[in-house]
Amino acid sequence: MNESIARGVFWTIGYLRRRYFRLMDRVCTTRFSREFLKCGQDIRIYYPCLITGPQFVEMGDNVHLNRGAFVRAEGGLKIGDNVHIARNLTIYTINHNYMGNALPYDNTVVKKSVVIERNVWIGINVTIVPGVKIGEGAIIGAGTVVTRDIPPLAIVGSQSPKIIKYRDEAHYALLDRARKYGGPSGRLYRREE
Repeated sequence: MNESIARGVFWTIGYLRRRYFRLMDRVCTTRFSREFLKCGQDIRIYYPCLITGPQFVEMGDNVHLNRGAFVRAEGGLKIGDNVHIARNLTIYTINHNYMGNALPYDNTVVKKSVVIERNVWIGINVTIVPGVKIGEGAIIGAGTVVTRDIPPLAIVGSQSPKIIKYRDEAHYALLDRARKYGGPSGRLYRREE
């Protein structure tokens, strides 16, 4: 294959890929905006994106949720106007119950809503945990794990890992001795023999 044909093939593949993603962006935006509890105008949800529990999402105007987002919204999610979010965002509004009846967790969940106020900019590869509120006008730097409320207008970035608390030792030992372990989705694990 000569060089000009190869260039033509690569150009065509690139063109078709861009067209495919533009189409899928429209499909993704339309699908989720119809499923949200509340949806503002001029939102953009870029493909691929996974949002579970979209019926618990309230989204304002001019919100951009970029490619690769993974959102568990069953605990409630509110996103204000003019929020722009870079690629690979992860938001959890639910968490497994580690104080339940199995180790490391059981099949019950703890729900805590997440609120992102107006005019927030969230960088690439950010993770937001259940129960967090990000104040108006804040900027969340790339790679940040947001584990506590962010005040309005704050600019935050990642910090070194630190221990935030410990599991209840007696509870842990009790479940471990009883050999109560969680399997897929936390359902009680029963070893096949």
